[in-house]
Amino acid sequence: MGANNFSEKILSTFIEIIIILFSALFFAVIFNSIRSNNIPLFGFSSAALIKEQQEEIPTITLSESYDLYMKNKLVFIDARDPFSFEEGHIAGAINICPDEAHLHVPSLKVKSDQGFIFVTYCDGPQCPLSKETAHALTLRGISNVNVLLNGWNLWLNAGYPISKGKI
Repeated sequence: MGANNFSEKILSTFIEIIIILFSALFFAVIFNSIRSNNIPLFGFSSAALIKEQQEEIPTITLSESYDLYMKNKLVFIDARDPFSFEEGHIAGAINICPDEAHLHVPSLKVKSDQGFIFVTYCDGPQCPLSKETAHALTLRGISNVNVLLNGWNLWLNAGYPISKGKI
């Protein structure tokens, strides 16, 4: 009879745990729904949040960027991997991957204080690296950052100056 009593206690404890968990979940959902800045329950992802933040970065056209390039008023930032950068990049560009943006902030702030505009680029219309790098830089206080969408391909196809190798 002791084993049966023990089983009943385990079952009773398990039921109590389930009731507590569902109660907590119920109150959490209710509380979240009445908050003014509630958290979406469905469709939420950190990628969507990053995408929303990146959409705030202004874009620049190829002709605008080429004009500023010829006037020596901008710094191109190649957001692609170092191997792609060495294979070919916009002449004078620097290579900054999104996760290394913090390393370049001091030198870029000097350029920013001198009035330079920063233009990030990568290749392909769906490449996210230029926006990610631009966002990483703006989060660290670098202003005047723009994105040249599909920048490397556009620049290359226009026949504008390119370089190969490391800088």
